Amino acid sequence: MIDKALNIITDFLNQELKMVYGLSSDVVIASSLVNPDGSVSKNIENKIVVSVINIEQETFSKSLSNYKPTAGNLYGKVAPPINLNLYLLISANYSSSNYLESLKMLSTVITSFQANPYFAKNEHPNMAAPLEKLTLEIYNVPITELSHIWSSIGANYIPSIVYRARIITLQEDRIKKEIPPVTNP
Repeated sequence: MIDKALNIITDFLNQELKMVYGLSSDVVIASSLVNPDGSVSKNIENKIVVSVINIEQETFSKSLSNYKPTAGNLYGKVAPPINLNLYLLISANYSSSNYLESLKMLSTVITSFQANPYFAKNEHPNMAAPLEKLTLEIYNVPITELSHIWSSIGANYIPSIVYRARIITLQEDRIKKEIPPVTNP
């Protein structure tokens, strides 16, 4: 589910940047900035890099109904949907000689999400189950926390912005067990 959300986001941004700047190749990739061994990730030079920096369950929108009617007079218990918040660090990884280019690309990312903050299945046919809806919003990170993020990544700061992507998923229809309804004695 997370990989599908990142594919939708990177595909959308690549289409936007190609349209705005007439680019012939993709410049947005989903990747970590640094490998686990501390080395810089390959193929991220002169790219907009989308990295997941945190995942949390959305607790506000928990579904209360975990039962669906089945054949006859029974109900089936199903797993509740899991709605997630992904915190995405979107970084413009350009050399210092291309610093203004990095800011231009990052600005276009911001305006693209400002104009298109919602992704729904009916508008994006490549949005496959279990994704139902994806919403992006800027997540303001205080400068001290941002410093901690970059330190924990193990990279030097580059122009970036953090977005919260709210993922709404379909409820799994697979019935775990059937339960008879409660009746009055």
